[in-house]
Amino acid sequence: MMNEVMKECCGEDGKPDLENMKQLMEKCGKAHLGDHEIETMKQFCSQKGMPDFDKMKQFMESCGCHLP
Repeated sequence: MMNEVMKECCGEDGKPDLENMKQLMEKCGKAHLGDHEIETMKQFCSQKGMPDFDKMKQFMESCGCHLP
């Protein structure tokens, strides 16, 4: 289920959809995202438009997000 939500964070061109990422972070308890977090999130999407789930999961855990 979480992977399905994470897939929405990357556009088909491999670019991150930062609005979807912010919503995802808010859902799991992270209210404010700083510039560093946003820069880090830009690295989650591969060229194929798929997120790097391992990187994303580690990042979310490191910033205190609670994954369902």
